[in-house]
Amino acid sequence: MKKLLVVLFVLAFIAACVYANFCERTTQQHKILSIDKIEATEGNSDGFYTRIYYQVSTDKGAYHIRTAGLNAAPQCAGIKKDSTYTLVTQGVSIPIIGVYPCIVEIAE
Repeated sequence: MKKLLVVLFVLAFIAACVYANFCERTTQQHKILSIDKIEATEGNSDGFYTRIYYQVSTDKGAYHIRTAGLNAAPQCAGIKKDSTYTLVTQGVSIPIIGVYPCIVEIAE
């Protein structure tokens, strides 16, 4: 019975994470204050990979632009500092653990 509860808890946690990744879709105008390219390498001697994403600070908060995976929008990485864009963002913000909404497109 304990194994079943643990499995159900893990499945519920995964479902909540996936839901949080796709909720809170908003479209707002943002002024870009800074944009930094982050290259995080993870792994060990058996293999490693490099995760590349952009950390964007705006007048309305911090966001990520992912280059691969869910909510990936590498075409948005061309935004410029000190410019104003209408951005479509998606996701939740939990800064204490480094989770930020993602910029998924630049609205026209």
